[in-house]
Amino acid sequence: MKKASAYKLSLIIMVVLLVMWATIMSFVFVITRNSTAREVESRYEGIMLHANEKIRGVLSDVYVAAINNTSVIENDLDNPDKLQAHLEQMVKLNKYMSSCRLIFEPDFYPQRGHYFEIYAWRDSDGVIKGKQMNEDHPDFLTHPWYQTAYERDEGDWTPPYFDQAASQQLTTTYMTHIHDKNGNKVAMLGADVSLEWLRLRHKRIDAQNHERFEKEFKEKSYSFVLDNDGTYLIHPNEDLILKTTFQEVASQTADTADDEVANHMRNHESGSCKITKDGVSSVLFYSFVKYAEWTVVIVVPEAIINHQGNVLGAIILAVMLFGLIVIFFLSRALIRNIDQLRKTTAQKAGIEQELKIASHIQQSMLPKKYPPYPERPDVDIYGEIVTAKEVGGDLYDYLMHDNKLFFCIGDVSGKGVPAALMMAETISLFRCEAMLDTDPSNIISRMNKTLCDTNDSYMFVTLFLGVLDLKTGQLNYSNAGHEPPMLVGTLARFIYVDNNIPLGLRPEWEYTNQTILMDRNEILFMYTDGYTEAETANHEQFGRDRISNRANRLADLHLDARQYAHQHFETVQNFVGDTPQNDDISLMAIRYLSQPAYGSLYHRCLTLGNDVEEVVELTAFVNSICQDLKMNETATTYTTLAVEEAVVNVMKYAYPDREPSHIILEAEANDLMLTFILHDKGMPFDATKAAEVDVEQQAEQRVEGGLGIHLMRHYMDHISYERKNDENILTMQKIIEK
Repeated sequence: MKKASAYKLSLIIMVVLLVMWATIMSFVFVITRNSTAREVESRYEGIMLHANEKIRGVLSDVYVAAINNTSVIENDLDNPDKLQAHLEQMVKLNKYMSSCRLIFEPDFYPQRGHYFEIYAWRDSDGVIKGKQMNEDHPDFLTHPWYQTAYERDEGDWTPPYFDQAASQQLTTTYMTHIHDKNGNKVAMLGADVSLEWLRLRHKRIDAQNHERFEKEFKEKSYSFVLDNDGTYLIHPNEDLILKTTFQEVASQTADTADDEVANHMRNHESGSCKITKDGVSSVLFYSFVKYAEWTVVIVVPEAIINHQGNVLGAIILAVMLFGLIVIFFLSRALIRNIDQLRKTTAQKAGIEQELKIASHIQQSMLPKKYPPYPERPDVDIYGEIVTAKEVGGDLYDYLMHDNKLFFCIGDVSGKGVPAALMMAETISLFRCEAMLDTDPSNIISRMNKTLCDTNDSYMFVTLFLGVLDLKTGQLNYSNAGHEPPMLVGTLARFIYVDNNIPLGLRPEWEYTNQTILMDRNEILFMYTDGYTEAETANHEQFGRDRISNRANRLADLHLDARQYAHQHFETVQNFVGDTPQNDDISLMAIRYLSQPAYGSLYHRCLTLGNDVEEVVELTAFVNSICQDLKMNETATTYTTLAVEEAVVNVMKYAYPDREPSHIILEAEANDLMLTFILHDKGMPFDATKAAEVDVEQQAEQRVEGGLGIHLMRHYMDHISYERKNDENILTMQKIIEK
């Protein structure tokens, strides 16, 4: 009887398992296929975006060359014999410029004919040639695109056309105005770019995709480029080029999705959609090229995108089926141990009670008082941890002595009691070592050696540790494999952190020290990976982009540290909704409320990455300082221009390998003088010893960078330079003019 009952019970368990298995099988298959499909889609999106950037780069180089040569040509309008040499030099120096032309208004040089045009091009052997077109050239003055370009106040790119005059290839031209000394339009300078390189590039990309990813498939992916009106510029079927639009092709199919995406393209949008053509279901990726107003497109059959997911899903299903069979036999043994399971359940209840006590003890180790230092008007700090289980491995701590704030935030690998124990040990080590040294790299190195000596379980800790000098705003920090914090001022940006390994892995590792300056009211925002990896029910992670966007929206609200952290907690909770938390989330915010430096009535600072896109924040920073000091508009303009030139020169030339680094700009002022001090750890360069630039000299004869140094010298009252501790220090002073 007992055997029959056990058999019936095993059958019931088997039925339940079959239902569970079918549900899990379907779910895992869909998730696996979608995940791998997204990876494949990302590959093709990356190929498309790289083509986008390449087009922008090529057109930008030609555009800059044309703009830089307008003044040279305008200076030699009285000597037309020199103009041909200028055009040939332009083509010679720009490998993507296939040719260029200079078209004058009728009768501008009567002695040269009613129409006068000169032309330079690169022939098939790479030789630069030139000629004067005179009356034999095509009548460009009557072309609509010429009239449109002529009537514009600024230069612009022409619609692509077939160049019959020289390259015999598809070409686009940047047209810009040439003015005489009285400011009158007298000619148009056209810089031509042959699109043959783009055609060959797309052909090569398609061939590489076929060879690397699509060997076994009947249908292949292909790419093409559209003009702003949908006309094909590049396409594997060359009969379509300049003759047909994407809208016309889309209108001939029964699928309406391609008609809709055609409208998106005309609206200069980027994205993707599914289309069906000739019975083949594909995904169409499209990316708008802002500079050229073109659209790059890649069409990939869905069979290619879903192939890896289908194969991986089938393997997983096979493994799960095997596991189900194993579970069936194990279930019989499980039935015999029900009594033991009951005992285990009782023991588990006792363990849960102990875990609650452990959680209370763990939380008591963290700073809870807010504000922690009410007597200090120069700093506001708040931290909080929301654990995923009763005990967790996240940590944060801070302490203050000698007018310095020592703080850290970290994350122990793993979960549960072992992680909690290592978290407690890490906090204890931080508090001890922070009392012995002020150098973050020394503190974190000693912590690492101690953890390595006692780390029999091979766990590790990611940690960010900083020391903020509350007198100067200088933040020294060392990072051990932790998420990069954000510095939130007018805008929010991630600070650069060196690639150091977490604590507890290698006792001999030498951790590096980094430095930035915090400005008044700036917030240093730190977090653990539980914040970035918080997931919705659809497994969509919160990610750094959402953190950055939220931080930028909070930048101007002037929140205290606790309000700022709570806003971020609220944001991630709204994002995940009712999805259970699967990792600890820790946030810490430090708002620095700086005081003027000793001996100075005014002090500000700004930390930038060596990225020219951050010049926008630099401009706002300098303008706000000039407004604070009530400087007049002219002085503000000159000061802003000089400081921008100094910072941009550092970004462009101090870091030739474009390695990430910080550039620090300090501003000090008294009643008479405004001083900017620029710090960078790039290549040594003394701007004060650079030769004076002759601003009357022709552009192609000037030394690159000389004009920026000239502007710094011209607009600032004094500049000086020193190289100290492997750091460039450029000081610029401006007399305050109100």
